[in-house]
Amino acid sequence: MEESSLSRAPSRGGVNFLNVARTYIPNTKVECHYTLPPGTMPSASDWIGIFKVEAACVRDYHTFVWSSVPESTTDGSPIHASVQFQASYLPKPGAQLYQFRYVNRQGRVCGQSPPFQFREPRPMDELVTLEEADGGSDILLVVPKATVLQ
Repeated sequence: MEESSLSRAPSRGGVNFLNVARTYIPNTKVECHYTLPPGTMPSASDWIGIFKVEAACVRDYHTFVWSSVPESTTDGSPIHASVQFQASYLPKPGAQLYQFRYVNRQGRVCGQSPPFQFREPRPMDELVTLEEADGGSDILLVVPKATVLQ
């Protein structure tokens, strides 16, 4: 991996990271989904790193995994792929902001995700309160957010 400066903004037409959470729970594996733009030829030497937001070069990664190379691609269509970061290699919980960055075989950053953190879950963040719309009841219901989303 050659050392290269990183740009602060994702390049136009670059790799797009999908469904990036604001926070990830430490000590659990993290799945990273991304899309390569049409015409991009992925290589087994491309990789995705977890970087501190302020990282200035490709050598400043916390951890990385090699990108997945699809067996077949259709010319002119985007390539959807995903990789997993194993729990034991992830950053410790804290206020530090991180982002995924896709680095190609030449050491150039081809895309970066929105910032995220690693932090322990806070139980109250996962609860939602529901009240009856007509106000005719004195019952307040507290349920897990996952139940409401289902």
